[in-house]
Amino acid sequence: MSIARALSNAVSGLAAVSRGTETVAANLANLATPGYARRDVALSPLGFGANSGGVRVNGIMRIVDAGILGETRLTEAARSNAAIHSGFAAEMEAVVGVPGNADSLASKLTDLQSALVSASTRPEDEVRLQIAVSAAEKLADKLNEISNTIQAARTAADNAIAADVEVLNGSLDRVADLNRRIATISAKGADPSSLMDQRQQVIDQIARIVPVQEVVRDNGHVALFTTEGAVLLDGSQPNHLTFQPSGSLTPEMSVGTPPVGILQQDGRELTAGGMGLFVGGSLAASFAVRDEFAPQMQVEIDTIALELHDRFALSTTDPTLDPGEPGLFTDAGGSASLATLTGLSGRITINETVQDALWRLRAGIGADNPGPIADSAQLLRLSNSLTAVLAPPNSGAFNGNTTLAARFSQLEAMTVSRRVASEADTAIQNARHERITSTFLSQGVDSDFEMQRLLQYEQAYAANARVIQAIDEMMQSILRL
Repeated sequence: MSIARALSNAVSGLAAVSRGTETVAANLANLATPGYARRDVALSPLGFGANSGGVRVNGIMRIVDAGILGETRLTEAARSNAAIHSGFAAEMEAVVGVPGNADSLASKLTDLQSALVSASTRPEDEVRLQIAVSAAEKLADKLNEISNTIQAARTAADNAIAADVEVLNGSLDRVADLNRRIATISAKGADPSSLMDQRQQVIDQIARIVPVQEVVRDNGHVALFTTEGAVLLDGSQPNHLTFQPSGSLTPEMSVGTPPVGILQQDGRELTAGGMGLFVGGSLAASFAVRDEFAPQMQVEIDTIALELHDRFALSTTDPTLDPGEPGLFTDAGGSASLATLTGLSGRITINETVQDALWRLRAGIGADNPGPIADSAQLLRLSNSLTAVLAPPNSGAFNGNTTLAARFSQLEAMTVSRRVASEADTAIQNARHERITSTFLSQGVDSDFEMQRLLQYEQAYAANARVIQAIDEMMQSILRL
């Protein structure tokens, strides 16, 4: 080996050490930067040819475990999906109430029953009659509140879908743009790692909305698919999704009926099978709340409202009523039926004739005159109607003959069970995400490991510098000959 070649090898070593030190400094500087992947220098030996023998810097490597990264994204999608389900279940439990809660639906019914019993002991007492009417109003108001909360949750889910679609489309555009820039920079021989970090962060954001799989293509490009196979980006142009929010939703507005929108991809409405390609993230969870969970809850609370209406409209409860006439509770002033079940809980109110004349509570809604003020028979019939064991008006929501109080308790129990189940699922998904994320982060920048690398580079620098110093001394010796 000539002195010139030895000098060249030492210089190449210094260059490699310089790049290595640069990566260590960058790693330590970005220790807490989200989305940053650890860098390392890719080196290879130069062959012992005529002009070789040193070390070659092949480039800068991003150290990312693609398998764990993919698993992290899947758990993030599952976590966001479970969180939305859990949030809806908790909201429903809060508005329906739990057993023992003074503001719960069942407590409102208990208050009405107690007020009717109290009024029956002193039927001539206008104050007790007024308390019974007020209890009935509060029960109707509670049903109205639950219905309004359900529809507000549907509207919020509808808006969340629109927001997710907007973020998803923007993120896909961003990934497509980064694909192009990474390819351009790579073609120029520069390091595109910082752009890859940005792309990884954008894809992580997509993974919260839909579970996504990343496939590496040529020239540093990546293609994106949902885990069920929908193509999001494979090439230069992403497949955009389209969604038109519906505005304020009402119980009568259902999926597939304008203006309740469904998801479109590249201008085509997705079928049920097509929607199945997007299950798993926040987008699918919001659709489930809007089109499945909330409508189911609406049917249940409407059935409760109809049973309440029907019990007070029976001729055995109020003999003064003509067939088809509403009793103490009405459907916005009229009579309710199974045909008009949808949204009944939001429209139910007490009969205005009772509000105008309290004696009708004692004498009957259809009575012509107040009758004997000490007659408590009608008040007892009203009270007994709540404890009668009857079948539900709609077997699709509830089954079995029982009292109205038991029916209310059944609804509360179902609501609590759903909240508990959804929270358990959320806890499981959070635990999985934290475990996978911890594993992923452990493979990121380790300050202790980087300091070890820095010491190695320091030693390598000293060794190469010593070689150059030795060559210099040899050259000086030669010049002195």
